[in-house]
Amino acid sequence: MRRKKVAVVTNPNAGKNTPRAGLGRVISSILATPHWTYNPETLSALEGTAKELSRDRPDILVIAGGDGTVHQTLSKVLLEHERSPAAPIPQILIIPIGTMNNLATSLGLTRHPAAKLAEFVAAKIRENRPLDVTPLNPLKINDEFGFLYGTGLPVNFLQKYYQDRKRRGPRRAIKVILATLGNEIVSLLTFRKSKQILTRPVHAKITLPDGNDPPVAPFMTHTGILCASIDDVGLGCRAMPGARSKPGCFMLRSTHLSFWGLVASLGPLWAGLPLPATFDAVVPHLTIDYQEPTIATVDGDMKPPRTSDIIGCGPTLSFITG
Repeated sequence: MRRKKVAVVTNPNAGKNTPRAGLGRVISSILATPHWTYNPETLSALEGTAKELSRDRPDILVIAGGDGTVHQTLSKVLLEHERSPAAPIPQILIIPIGTMNNLATSLGLTRHPAAKLAEFVAAKIRENRPLDVTPLNPLKINDEFGFLYGTGLPVNFLQKYYQDRKRRGPRRAIKVILATLGNEIVSLLTFRKSKQILTRPVHAKITLPDGNDPPVAPFMTHTGILCASIDDVGLGCRAMPGARSKPGCFMLRSTHLSFWGLVASLGPLWAGLPLPATFDAVVPHLTIDYQEPTIATVDGDMKPPRTSDIIGCGPTLSFITG
């Protein structure tokens, strides 16, 4: 059997200010077929990389980075595939070295150190042993691809999270949550209106394919809206339990819960249990219309304000899990 052609795309900034910073070069040396390493530093360079990958047709595409790196790389690669559908989509291996690795966590790829995972898969490739593969559909959000879309609470959280450019990761996330809790307690004790640091609402109309839309029109007040084809939304929280329950579909979850309502629901939310105060649906596509231009996030990347987002399922991808 011929040896598989392996291409590695790394983000030079992945894992910045964490122990994983700079691991991309190590991963490339372990996995890449010679001359098949790409280190795009800009989106325009990444677009050129996607064209090269479409032309060269590797068997395996390794993406070394976090959720943002995966989102940006797959968006360019899959859009290039749509332009040239004759080019097959390679199998994909995510090596989680970013500050946010929700996709890798959902696929079970964070149980081992990144370099060990790369060495394990590289050994299988060298010995022509079969690889463990999991099929998964990304979301298609307008003309981009990702796995976790959110607005309202997810955006409010990330805006606070990104304020500290030097400190990222779980500790920073917990610090944001604790600061919000402190503000809410002060508001409660002083009888002042909440600053709504995380629960500043958005007003949106969600249209589902079966017509079973959320029961307020034309615009409903939402504390948060999430769409996902993975169940993990960060820090081990399995907030989207139906995300992978039906092939070719993803999960929508919207809520108008207050901060204290969310706190009271935190246990079931973390465990991936149903919540009576959320609107849940598993659908192949939907449209979200906003009352005013609204920021959304896709896999941790903040998108410019828009008044409408069309969300569907992308092609079924084969992710290597071992």
